[in-house]
Amino acid sequence: MAAAEPRAETTDGIEVSICCSTFRRPAGLARLLRSLRSLDPASPSHEVIVVDNDADASAQPVVEAARLEGMEVKYTIEPARGIARARNRSLELAAGEYIAFIDDDEEAAPRWLLELWREVVRSGAEGGIGPVLPVFSPGAPRWLVEGGFFERERLPTGTPLTAKMTRMGNALVARRPLIALPGPFDERYNFTGGEDGDVFTRLIGAGCRFVAVDSAIVLEHLTPRRTTMRWLLKRRVRTGIDTHRLAAADAPPQWDRLRSTVPFASAIKEGLIGLLLLPVARTSGLRRLLLSARHIGHVMFLNGLSCRPYLEDSWR
Repeated sequence: MAAAEPRAETTDGIEVSICCSTFRRPAGLARLLRSLRSLDPASPSHEVIVVDNDADASAQPVVEAARLEGMEVKYTIEPARGIARARNRSLELAAGEYIAFIDDDEEAAPRWLLELWREVVRSGAEGGIGPVLPVFSPGAPRWLVEGGFFERERLPTGTPLTAKMTRMGNALVARRPLIALPGPFDERYNFTGGEDGDVFTRLIGAGCRFVAVDSAIVLEHLTPRRTTMRWLLKRRVRTGIDTHRLAAADAPPQWDRLRSTVPFASAIKEGLIGLLLLPVARTSGLRRLLLSARHIGHVMFLNGLSCRPYLEDSWR
């Protein structure tokens, strides 16, 4: 006999705290809140928490508008800049048994929370991660879209996840092991990002299990600024830094700088090939340039350098 699907509790208790950290994205936040108001009624009992990382409270009018339309939102300002700090502030307000993380440039499908929660409860895992599907603005370069540069890998529901497969955008995490971590989000990552990978690495290292939930869909709205070669290359440099930073316990020792000659040579080789291919085969050329950018990120890590995108005027 097939096991019955878990059902949301009918008590007044909160099963899931939906946490969103935002910084100067009022239009995106408004779209997100509209989607959360339209969640399937069968969704588990939940609360919505918005942490505004802008000392000028740019998100407050959006939250007040949602409240006027009947939506309950916990809202607070975290004036000290930093993505890790903002996430930690949201956890201080969270009362749910599970924490759902969703970004301010994302939009939840109606069954998003229901699908995510049901699979995590059914599987007995400590959390789950769903797919993030890109939505392009008008005028996005067709060749970049068709090249699949913005697509993330989708895994069958129930697939066990390694730390490298994780992220906080569209994630559900059991509250108890999360808040047991020091931090829990390490504020050394405030301006660089990578705080989510660090948390999942520590949780998995402590024995927690996470699974893919392919039916729990959110949409990521990409602005024109984020559908360019420049943006893709910058993101790939950050990926190179983050991947190697998470693989190391701390910053690399001084002697590791000598090891940067190998990834540096690879970056030069892939970059030259990419530049030669770009005029005649743009997709193939860009793939080589992205590989070069990842090697550059490795070189930067080995030499103690980093990118700090969360110090910019908005979270782009």
